[in-house]
Amino acid sequence: MSSPDRRRFPPPTLPEAARGPASEEVRRRLYLAALGVGAAVLALVWLLTWQRGPYDPYVLYVHPLLLLMCLWTAAWLLGGRPLVVAERVVFVANVLAIAVQMALALIAPEDAALGLASAAYWMLVALSILSYLLLSARGALLVSAGMYLLSVALPWTGLALRGRGPGDLPELVRVQLTCGAILVLLHGLAWYREHFLLERGERLTLEALANTDALTGLPNRRALYGAVERLLNAADQGKPACLILLDLDHFKGINDRYGHNAGDAVLAQAATRLRERLRGGDTVGRWGGEEFLIVLPGADAAGAEQVAERLRREVGTLPFPEVGPVTASLGVAQAEPGDDLGRWVARADAALYRAKVAGRDRVCVGGPPSEPVSG
Repeated sequence: MSSPDRRRFPPPTLPEAARGPASEEVRRRLYLAALGVGAAVLALVWLLTWQRGPYDPYVLYVHPLLLLMCLWTAAWLLGGRPLVVAERVVFVANVLAIAVQMALALIAPEDAALGLASAAYWMLVALSILSYLLLSARGALLVSAGMYLLSVALPWTGLALRGRGPGDLPELVRVQLTCGAILVLLHGLAWYREHFLLERGERLTLEALANTDALTGLPNRRALYGAVERLLNAADQGKPACLILLDLDHFKGINDRYGHNAGDAVLAQAATRLRERLRGGDTVGRWGGEEFLIVLPGADAAGAEQVAERLRREVGTLPFPEVGPVTASLGVAQAEPGDDLGRWVARADAALYRAKVAGRDRVCVGGPPSEPVSG
């Protein structure tokens, strides 16, 4: 059979786990928890400063604005609105808060300047964490490094104008070095996370491709082996399970008369309908060529026969504009204790052969093994 037309049949999509980091809902919940803690801290510090002092213009006038920002962001998130808007608002608010702290540190007395600068560095850590959530690792590094350098330069500029140097304020040096070390650690963790997710996504993609039929998007024979083996183990414990082997009738004639692209379209459309008409726990895969294998856990022969009849009718009523009606023959086999994959599939294949010999477009059910099967 010719290669599938990629314009008509796109490759299988990536598994969900390979698409990116934690879901938006998880991030939304984390943000709400962080906003709750942040709002409580802002309110408590403001109350203590207002009641007992010392006078701190940043706490008295900026904290209420930050508290309003927290409340607005929480309401926005609880309303289910776009997460990116809330992230950008918090990001900009943090940048402005750091800028205000550093500006005040330039003109404040030395003891107040140290407190303002120290608080700004911890806000810078929070800003860096948010940067790694919003931006690429490289973009977040540039933002964090730029803000850090600015936050280091401004306080020392103000102190230098007063004739003070690093030796006069070792506590400020310690805070700056601690903040820098934390930012380096954050970047290292972000770099590792980005590369880990990339490698994991590539691995999941390769696994999906190795277990997926490129034309139909169904599990291929390799993937079906695992599903069949699990049911064989269940059958040994007395749990019913059935296989249905479905073959599209006169498929070679379709390829010969209408071309392989038309045959590919028939296979893809039939696969889609089969997948849509099965229960959630059932599995349908491409067994090879024009054959499909359907795995039915918990089904006995009578129940599987009903499923097979329904699938036969579904295929027979599908509109195939290029080739006209297409029928299918199906063989059903129930798992028996002591079966292996080869014997179980062989019974389904024998039932399928009887359906073909009897005139096609029908279902035949295979009987138990003709010879006792040893455990």
